[in-house]
Amino acid sequence: MPEQLAYAIITPYSLHKSRTGGILSRLLSRTGLDLAAARMFAPSEELIKKYSEATISANDPQDRRIQELIYQYILQNLSPDPKTGRRRRVMMLLLRGEDAVRKTRSVIGNISAERRGGETIRDTYGDLIIDENDQVRYFEPAVLAAPTREEAESKLKLWGAGPAGWPSATA
Repeated sequence: MPEQLAYAIITPYSLHKSRTGGILSRLLSRTGLDLAAARMFAPSEELIKKYSEATISANDPQDRRIQELIYQYILQNLSPDPKTGRRRRVMMLLLRGEDAVRKTRSVIGNISAERRGGETIRDTYGDLIIDENDQVRYFEPAVLAAPTREEAESKLKLWGAGPAGWPSATA
């Protein structure tokens, strides 16, 4: 199988809580992939809107409700702060190797209210709290990643990452 390029986006909350080292070490040790690149930057509102729209997908194994939570999360937490206008920083990691997208997503994990074991990055660092009325009270995915090779390629192009380069400060 040829090499693939996968990505993981560490959310502003995970960066703020100093979870970057734990996330990175799990990705590298549990996938066996090479870290091709890493960059911390503050994406533009336009880029965040395009990325959030691309997160709703029939190819994602997470149910539609989770996809919509991720969509809303991206718009609310990765877009510039509405009070100050300051852009929020994220860290994008590019991982390279055989079957990179599947391995990366497997270590990151899906989001579910029933998850328990702390086996995946999202089990450990992410949160989904649902109340007795089935309403979401709190949601934090910790890391964002594409579910399939096709979506990884599409989203990497959107972010301008990979072989073509990285997003500029104004992208």
